[in-house]
Amino acid sequence: MRKIVFVVLLFIKITGFAQSNYVDSLKLRLSATTNPLDSFSIIVKISEFNFVLGGGEADESTTIRLLSIAHKLKNDSLLAISYNWIGSYFAFTKGDNTAALEYYFKALPLAVKAKDKRRISSLYFDISLVYFTLENKEEAVNNLRMGNENLPDASSPMYLFMLMQYQRGMSQYYILSRQNDSALYYTQQLSATSLKLKSLSFQYGALYLSGQVYMQMDDKDMAEVYFKKAVAMTPLIESSAGRLSFYEIYIPFLFDNGNIHEARIQATELMELGLRDNNNNIKLSAAGFLRQAFDSLHRIDSAYYYAKMKDVLSDSVFNQHNQNAISALAFKEQLRIMEDAARKAEEERQRKENIQYVLIALGILTLLILYLFLSRSFITNTKLIEFFGVIALLIIFEFLNLLLHPFLERITQNSPILMLLALVCIAALLVPMHHKVEKWATAKLVEKNKKIRLAAAKKTIQQLGTNEDDKSD
Repeated sequence: MRKIVFVVLLFIKITGFAQSNYVDSLKLRLSATTNPLDSFSIIVKISEFNFVLGGGEADESTTIRLLSIAHKLKNDSLLAISYNWIGSYFAFTKGDNTAALEYYFKALPLAVKAKDKRRISSLYFDISLVYFTLENKEEAVNNLRMGNENLPDASSPMYLFMLMQYQRGMSQYYILSRQNDSALYYTQQLSATSLKLKSLSFQYGALYLSGQVYMQMDDKDMAEVYFKKAVAMTPLIESSAGRLSFYEIYIPFLFDNGNIHEARIQATELMELGLRDNNNNIKLSAAGFLRQAFDSLHRIDSAYYYAKMKDVLSDSVFNQHNQNAISALAFKEQLRIMEDAARKAEEERQRKENIQYVLIALGILTLLILYLFLSRSFITNTKLIEFFGVIALLIIFEFLNLLLHPFLERITQNSPILMLLALVCIAALLVPMHHKVEKWATAKLVEKNKKIRLAAAKKTIQQLGTNEDDKSD
């Protein structure tokens, strides 16, 4: 057993050193680049190493930075990635499943539009994790299968990374379904893939999930082998949520097999983790295990101490949930402001573009009308002028609407009734002006047509007179 632990620790140290160098090099590149797209790509790579490969957690500043760049570049694919990370922040760092699903589902259509299979599969796998948390394993497996259907090609550098998420999820599903043979198959597949990719967090998951399968199969010796390997890896896993998942499987296993002394040691380490991170959820779980351990050891005073701590922490956790909710609301408001600013910027760009199109249409129509008026040989129907006049009126009205819309929004405070009244007033001014211009244009057109006809008649008479003179000669 000691040899196994030694080999695991040696492998972890070598792998961790290589990953640390890689992350440091990425950070140097990030500090040197001024290109937003390059910055986005490097931030995502660092986050994937910290969050997924290294067992770290998503953080608020990273998600804000990614979303800011995505909005700046107006890129659907980058927005999908940003929303995916925001969802992961809420799911795994804040424990807000509702907000997590909101952003995951917001990202999905953008990823589909961008035809980004890597992102589509990632979103389905992350959604499945939320449903596992909500103890809805059937909905979780449905999303796992959707993610599997959208895996990137096997030649993609992200294929193994996405495949691990599917294998881990299927392991969890079959463990919960008590289908041990299938669960064991997927944990073995997960272990092999995680070793290829050198992912600490997925290797860790493969170890304690394998231990859980053997525990369900009543194979105590094999379960203990895998749990011991996980114990050796635990100090290098930064994610409190990941470590808590392990402890909540391993410590009950120790209790079930009468290893009260080791259960107390592991529960003490869990409490130290909770104290280090000041995480009341972890401390609450640890206090419950420590109360059980000391109660089994018949140390009544210590058992009573941790029972009281558990009661106090229960109240504290309830209050902490309120604080987390307030913090989450503030973060959501920050995201909403960013989204609103991006939407307004896009609307302003679209409005300016529409104004340009209207001006182009009005210019073409004006040139056409001028041609009809100034042409010295072309007789124009007054009905045609009336038709063009109506079109010009509509274009001018649309132009004024686009031009004045932001001003009208401000003075009417977006009131639909007031906006309608303002537009009616503009139309009431334009229509009489249109009638006057149309009357003037019609009169000018009739006068022009008379002159053209008179000139044509004079030319005809002159030609007839010339022909008569030729005949008399």
